[in-house]
Amino acid sequence: MVEAWQVVISIIFLYIVAVMVISYVATRILRRTLEDFYVLSRGAGLIVLFLATASTYHSAFAFLTSVAVFSTTGVTFWIGSFAWTTLAGITAYVLGKRIYLLGKSRGYISPSDLLADRFNSELLRVITALAWAVFIIGYITVQAIGLGIIVSIGSGGRISYEAGALILILVAALYVAIGGLRAAYWTDVLQGIWMYLGVWLAGLLIVYKFFPNIADMFSAVREVNPKLLTLNWAPELLAGNIIVFGIGVMILPHLWIKFYAARDTYTIKWNSALTALYLSSFYIPAMLIGLTAAVLNVKGVPGLLEPGFIKKLTGLYGSADAVMAYMIYTLTHPIIAGFLLAGAAAAAMSTLDSFLGSISLVLTRDIYQKVNPRASETSLVLISRLLIILFGLIGWVLAVQRPGLIFDIVAVAAGGGLQVLPALLQAVFPTRRQWINKYGAIIGLIVGSLIVLIFSAPTAKYIGTSAYAYPAGQASLYALIVNFIVALVVSQIFKTK
Repeated sequence: MVEAWQVVISIIFLYIVAVMVISYVATRILRRTLEDFYVLSRGAGLIVLFLATASTYHSAFAFLTSVAVFSTTGVTFWIGSFAWTTLAGITAYVLGKRIYLLGKSRGYISPSDLLADRFNSELLRVITALAWAVFIIGYITVQAIGLGIIVSIGSGGRISYEAGALILILVAALYVAIGGLRAAYWTDVLQGIWMYLGVWLAGLLIVYKFFPNIADMFSAVREVNPKLLTLNWAPELLAGNIIVFGIGVMILPHLWIKFYAARDTYTIKWNSALTALYLSSFYIPAMLIGLTAAVLNVKGVPGLLEPGFIKKLTGLYGSADAVMAYMIYTLTHPIIAGFLLAGAAAAAMSTLDSFLGSISLVLTRDIYQKVNPRASETSLVLISRLLIILFGLIGWVLAVQRPGLIFDIVAVAAGGGLQVLPALLQAVFPTRRQWINKYGAIIGLIVGSLIVLIFSAPTAKYIGTSAYAYPAGQASLYALIVNFIVALVVSQIFKTK
């Protein structure tokens, strides 16, 4: 007799086969140039760009850690997520349109191309590339964490967390290495649809399994923990998270280069609107699952979930991120569980592939090509492929250390990406007076990045390496303010002739 875990893993395996087939097809039309390998020869239409952008923005963060945070923070996370996903759409339009126009007219491929050209500074190019490389590692790591959780739970514990993470990390790294970000764009179309349908199906199935309607679910939440229905973040933490996830994520390299790939401004405009709608509505079913988890964590489900199961999962996986995957596996039919967990894997892999591609682009284009300017396009693509595999393995090594809640790691990574904002605004909104020059941009970026790294602490526990540590979103907001001040002051002291 076929066991439940075998059904679930078989469906996840079929999903893997599907993405590998798509990536193979992508290689058949791949041109051996960096422009095609990374920005799709600037020909991405609306559907491809929209689904690639939306699915890349949402990752293991949206499918796994959002449920964990909803179960402990409640509707606060919805208030924040609705605001930052709306801001993400605005950012994609306001900044994305200008990035697209500059990229198309001047042939930019990497994000640092734009900054180095606009500030006439190769040092800024290198510093930006190195800063991004540091923070992107965190984002790669959290996808590996999510993939390990999904495979481990989907196999009923028969495949270890470490092995599951390694298998899917290698799958993503291989299809990006083979087909470049062209393969990632195409697979993201499938993954964007799959994960969206999956989260809505999971939300409705789990809520209606235990409650006659959604109103009764909210009544049960009020009974077990009424604080979950109130705002639980301090204003400065809420504001920090909104800016970090609304702007910081959108200007990280994995999304920045998607603006270069757009076919035209029409595509940019409608991509922004559709992305905001997709992202904000995604968190509705995630909230339903998270609040249901909070109720079941108190009351339990005889024979299925014991009271306090979230604490047990936290001890096993190092964080509460496993809550959603565990509930799906435990509470739904194996065929449905397989589909839903494959959707969760799609959420992680659709971001992982873009980050692996973008980190290889940043290091190949902005560092290796500058050291070896005579390198051929073929050799540059080869170096890019090797870097994709290398950073996939680095992410896996860090993930097996169980570094903590995905939410906190992503907040640090996105907070680091946010520190490019002062330079970017000056670059894409040129004024008669140059408020920030290359010296200010470089020093501001370094100072802001260091503040994020040194003073960020977990959101749930205000514990860090410093007595003055803050939750990562809040620390990133303070870092950005200091970054702006430093950039402006340094630019006035060291004026460019």
